[in-house]
Amino acid sequence: MRVLVVESDRGAASQAIIDLRSAGHRVVRCHEDDLPAFPCNALCDKGTCPIDTEQGVDVVLDYRGRPYPKPTPLEDGVSCALRHHLPLVVAGTSALNPYDKWTTAIADDDDIVAACENAITLPIERLAAPARDEVRRRLADQPDIAAQADVVVHRSHGQLDATITLPATGEDIDGSLAVAVAGVLRANDRFASRVNVAVRRHD
Repeated sequence: MRVLVVESDRGAASQAIIDLRSAGHRVVRCHEDDLPAFPCNALCDKGTCPIDTEQGVDVVLDYRGRPYPKPTPLEDGVSCALRHHLPLVVAGTSALNPYDKWTTAIADDDDIVAACENAITLPIERLAAPARDEVRRRLADQPDIAAQADVVVHRSHGQLDATITLPATGEDIDGSLAVAVAGVLRANDRFASRVNVAVRRHD
């Protein structure tokens, strides 16, 4: 697992980084410890944003050393990560969390690793909702089928994996629904390296 670690104050996430690395996870950063908050690594000479690399990032950990109602300069990577629909785990203090609306999980110091590992398994509702709406719109002439239709979206290694769930009965338009969902996901997440859509029928 590749974890982008950001922090409200320099050094606040030091123990969390040790714990993640001890658990075998790769930690990547927006800012080097010996450099100022601006510019970030992506803007430095020959620098690269960890989110934009081929390996990408699986989850973001923001360690907030103190309650701040607004993001600090060292937390700028959170906004970049949220634009990529990456799960966000907030640790340290969650009071006055400016990212509350987008936070996937709140972690105590002793469960940061587990929280990050669990966060990457959770579906991305912000992407699933518009895809689900499109499926149900296309099934409007079959209201009973539309009501049972669902879409779940996960991210894995930079790509999106979506599953459309439909009842076994009803018109066979699986292919067109898969294409429609792929289009909605691509429109809402232009950063995904690939979009995979499967259709599952149930009794």
